[in-house]
Amino acid sequence: MESGAADAAEFVRRIDLLDGLTCTLVARQFGVWEVMVGGGPDCFVVTATSADRVANAVTGGRSEAGTVDLTVGGQAVDYPVQYVLTRDEVAHALADVAAGTFPAGRWET
Repeated sequence: MESGAADAAEFVRRIDLLDGLTCTLVARQFGVWEVMVGGGPDCFVVTATSADRVANAVTGGRSEAGTVDLTVGGQAVDYPVQYVLTRDEVAHALADVAAGTFPAGRWET
């Protein structure tokens, strides 16, 4: 396994440790992007930042209004439901960032 793949696998393992209480934020550099994944264990938020851009992953599967209470980085926040992702949606978002693409409908930039 090459170093980049090993680093990505370690990041995924760290995301799996997010429990929403004591471990609520992990971050990793993907090229020019600093990616933060917060929340857990079932609901997450993903933000990618570069020197001149911020992108937030959004869910494509929910259209209802409202908020979801998540703890991210030790802070309890009511996130609009469109920013709250499932674990599978997090995986897609990370693949987008690794590829350097931010498809409309999955990202708000």
